[in-house]
Amino acid sequence: MYEMYAREVHHLAVVADDGAVGLVSTADLLRGIAAWYPKTVVTVGSLCSMPAPAVEASDGIEVAAQSMIDARTDGVLVMRNGCVRGVLTAVDLVRSIAQGPSEPGERVEHEGRGD
Repeated sequence: MYEMYAREVHHLAVVADDGAVGLVSTADLLRGIAAWYPKTVVTVGSLCSMPAPAVEASDGIEVAAQSMIDARTDGVLVMRNGCVRGVLTAVDLVRSIAQGPSEPGERVEHEGRGD
């Protein structure tokens, strides 16, 4: 959690050796710490949403927004060729919209800051 704080990010992609992909937020981590502390060591993988909502980097931002709505989350993994390229958050979408009019089907090419 310290690394998330130091880098000012609020979401992390979680990738396991078997290819399982999840998404964990600071809220997930805090809930996990509160539930388990001081009983045992809690792994990030045990707290993340799996499977994580994901979009392709070539998808439009409306696809990312709908994925967040459907999954009832504020972030999605951005994938390219089956690999995690970043995390796109609701804050990233709001920033994109606030920067001005966009073309319908604007792509999710940036890799998100993870706010």
